[in-house]
Amino acid sequence: MRSADYLLTGSLLLAGLMFLLRSSDLCIRSGLVPRLKGIIIGFHERATLKIIEKGILRFPGVHLASPLRGWIAGETTFLAFILISMSRGISAPSAVLYLLSGLLLGVAVVALSIQEDAKKQVNGIRSALPLASFLLSLMLEAGMGSSAAMREVVKALPHCALSRELDEIARSRLLGISRENAIERSTKRVPLDEYLLFLNLIRQGERLGVGLSQGLRELSSRMMESQWHRAESLAQKAAVKLLFPLVIFIFPSVFLIVLSPVILDLFEYAGR
Repeated sequence: MRSADYLLTGSLLLAGLMFLLRSSDLCIRSGLVPRLKGIIIGFHERATLKIIEKGILRFPGVHLASPLRGWIAGETTFLAFILISMSRGISAPSAVLYLLSGLLLGVAVVALSIQEDAKKQVNGIRSALPLASFLLSLMLEAGMGSSAAMREVVKALPHCALSRELDEIARSRLLGISRENAIERSTKRVPLDEYLLFLNLIRQGERLGVGLSQGLRELSSRMMESQWHRAESLAQKAAVKLLFPLVIFIFPSVFLIVLSPVILDLFEYAGR
């Protein structure tokens, strides 16, 4: 290529780059990117709700999971599988087979990702519930009402599934929903016995007007003790889980290092 050809090609590439930068700047300034992001998130959330309503995803805590990460992982897996398959120059029947295989793989990735996120959200609620129960008992002992005390507990807790659930219960009357209905919805979303006991105490306190602080404090102590026993059980299982990598990876390396002089001497003796 001559210098004029290089100059022409570079000018065209520079013009194309400037056009892309200008278009991107206009999209950002016009708010198209945030709107497009909201549309994509809303579409995935509606699709997840429809799937849950039809009973396709039935594992515990599925209502608490954030579906966007799972959908992105599944769609990325599907596209990567299709692109790798197309790069091999396949025929039409093989293309249909690869398409169905990629679709099944993407669906499996979405389901496993949502299930893992749901399990994480449930474990987060289990971990934060003793603190929430203790803080609520302190607020009630200070003379605050149940709704105001729950709002203060929501502010004190880190942003998690439990804070979202309690915030919805605290704001139920502002949203035009009865407290009983909000508690009933929350018990269906969170499959935890401790959380059900926690909400039953709040429900009985509002129905009967009895004091909640002592009951919440005792419930918090029992949940803390249960978490302590669960942690001890996990610590005992950790030794058994470490046995496999020790036997497969660490012990052979140690034996090889210790016995390497003897092995080298044996090879040298056999060579003679």
